[in-house]
Amino acid sequence: MERKWAELEKLYDISPAQQHILFLLSTNKNQLTPTQLSELGCWHISTVTRLLKPLKANGFINVTTNKEKPRYKRVSLTAKGKQMLENLMDAARDLEQFPFDIGDLSEEEVEKFLKFGQSILDINKGDDFIKKVINARVEGYDYV
Repeated sequence: MERKWAELEKLYDISPAQQHILFLLSTNKNQLTPTQLSELGCWHISTVTRLLKPLKANGFINVTTNKEKPRYKRVSLTAKGKQMLENLMDAARDLEQFPFDIGDLSEEEVEKFLKFGQSILDINKGDDFIKKVINARVEGYDYV
């Protein structure tokens, strides 16, 4: 699975974690705080800060500071960032067996795998995470 994400990283010069940030922003009204990104991405806040710098430098996101409370920031997806996410999603769709090959598994095995994974997430992450990450969908894309 890592190789498939690495292919996209090489092709578009954007890490899998940065790709995930674009996805999280897109599926959460194009705007989140760094703390929300930390929680939804399961990263330490220092990691989020490090990941945001190249995204901002490349014009994929804007980071704004609350004038009344300078410690509070908002990260928003730019049109360029939305286009990058669309390019990534189109490329992922075109990659054979993305993100990994499940061709040797039966439909029943795949369903069991997904059910167990969902149970683990339900227990450890809660409803908000399930809604904002697992069940999140980028508008205009069919998840099959």
